Amino acid sequence: MGLLHHFQAQCQTHLPAASQFLVGLSGGLDSVALLHLFSRTTFKVRAIYIHHGLSPNADHWAEFCQQYCKRLNIPFILQKVTVDASNGIENGARAARYQAFQQHLNANEVLATAHHLDDQAETFLLALKRGSGIKGLSAMQGVNVLQNFTLFRPLLGISKAELVEYATQHKLDWIEDESNADSRFDRNFLRNEILPKLNQRWQHFNEMVARSAQHCQVQQALIEELLSNELKQRMGENQQLSIIGFEDFSPAKQQQLLRLWLEKNGVAMPTQAQLQAVIFELIFANADKNPQLKIGNKVIRRYQQAIFITEELEAIPAFEMVLNTESEMELPYQLGTIIRHKQEIIYKKKEQNHRLLLPSGLAEQAVSLTIGKQGKVKCYGKPHREEMKKIWQNHGVPIWERDRTPLIFWQDEWIGCLTNL
Repeated sequence: MGLLHHFQAQCQTHLPAASQFLVGLSGGLDSVALLHLFSRTTFKVRAIYIHHGLSPNADHWAEFCQQYCKRLNIPFILQKVTVDASNGIENGARAARYQAFQQHLNANEVLATAHHLDDQAETFLLALKRGSGIKGLSAMQGVNVLQNFTLFRPLLGISKAELVEYATQHKLDWIEDESNADSRFDRNFLRNEILPKLNQRWQHFNEMVARSAQHCQVQQALIEELLSNELKQRMGENQQLSIIGFEDFSPAKQQQLLRLWLEKNGVAMPTQAQLQAVIFELIFANADKNPQLKIGNKVIRRYQQAIFITEELEAIPAFEMVLNTESEMELPYQLGTIIRHKQEIIYKKKEQNHRLLLPSGLAEQAVSLTIGKQGKVKCYGKPHREEMKKIWQNHGVPIWERDRTPLIFWQDEWIGCLTNL
């Protein structure tokens, strides 16, 4: 099967309805060949070069890519990025690339990259080095439907040698990134020093690695299918996970449910130690505790019989504001917007609205909005006083939301909470 025929078959098999593609173009052999293949189809195609600013040759590469696109009559985008190397240059460059891709993708446009069979073997071995489970050992997939876009890798079944043959046959030019020769980087070490020896010793080693990755993908898909109903039944409106009866599950099922829940909510995959901490320090902590654990840039918290995912939250000092009739105001600390129409108060926060109706006798009265109230308060229209802790519990407001949830008072009498929970 010729490379063009294989490429078209991949497009038809994986994305039969797709017609618009944004191709990641570095100027190297792989992406040059991929863009050339796209140019021989009827798809609507654009190309993007990500200028990382890491090489003195980057400007030259950008010019090369622009001229190549001009010859193919394909629209070209040049995007400069800043690489955060705090977690390693490779990770920082990858994160900057995908953020730029996301920024430029149009609606219904698919991102296509030139990852091939040799890249797949490298990815598998890097996951093996990290001690990954079958999710990580699944390596790369032909199609990934991510949170905001679709990523397509039509060359995963094609070797580097086949791409060289194709580029030579079509007299294509490409550039060589000098950093590819630097074996201090893990991927380059595998590419330059390890995989050539393995493929020399065992013919078709890369193909066998890719087959193992495919087996892992199938097993992972099966796990997700078997647990999908359980996960769906346990997830609440705010994406929290119910932990009722969690102790009845096997450790393997506990861990897989947590992994799927975290992945569904865009949280970085935890280490085995972090996963164990979520189970034993959060889920199985004493019922009167409200523990929390940071994973990546998110915080996992427990309240009552559920665990939640939140951002890192800064403490908000107590304050009070007067709400006259027919008023609108922005709350400080990015807490949202308050709109009052006589008897009705509307609270807008993070694309959610909460509506509170005031007692009819207060339609023309000024009321106050308070943050951070503690102790006992008098409830409107009732003779007794009640602890704020009891009020929060009755409204199901977790500990971490209480110092950022507005309370409405008339004089010193509590009327209600403005909560989106």
